[in-house]
Amino acid sequence: MSLRPRPLSLGLIDSGTGPDTAATGWLARCHAPGGCEDRLGHGRAILATLGHYLPLQRLEIALYKLFEERLTCDADSLATALEWQAERPPAWLLCSLGLPRADARLRAAVERLQAAGTRIVAASPRFGAPAYPAAWPSVVAVSGAAGQLPGPPRQGPDGRWYACVWAAEETRPEGTAWQPWMSGPPPLGTPRPWAEPASPRPMPWATGWRNRPANRW
Repeated sequence: MSLRPRPLSLGLIDSGTGPDTAATGWLARCHAPGGCEDRLGHGRAILATLGHYLPLQRLEIALYKLFEERLTCDADSLATALEWQAERPPAWLLCSLGLPRADARLRAAVERLQAAGTRIVAASPRFGAPAYPAAWPSVVAVSGAAGQLPGPPRQGPDGRWYACVWAAEETRPEGTAWQPWMSGPPPLGTPRPWAEPASPRPMPWATGWRNRPANRW
């Protein structure tokens, strides 16, 4: 019997991974009919940020590629992604998106995962109307905060969780299109990932529109 600890299982719903993922060994399974490679950059930014805090080899990641051409989806598409994750429930599920309206099928998928013991972390707007699944009970809702330094999320006086809006990214390939979260220079002193050199960039909820200046600390 091996004494090596089993990797922590993490479900991820996003836009894909980098082209060299197959060689790293941490991607346990992937649902992506068109291939797992990320054409939008959001999924790569999420994975690079995770890698900032711990080696990805410590994780056993199940990726559902939800976004292909644009960072948009409907309730049925997100519910399908959650149902796929529920087939082999991970310990944690990272859902860095949210929808403006509640949906019965989506909520049923969330409750199915929660009943299996999965902790769901979902994006929540800092201001304005609620987003789903973050607004439902027992979902860990996290908002981006421009004043939050790189590090673990913190719980504010209002009881909500806040995370740094800057993500780590690999050097942007020459000729690739800018995405909304790529605008604005990184703040001075932002730490680099633990392994390979990378430059930080703001996450989508920090910038809003393409080429709009990012929020500052």
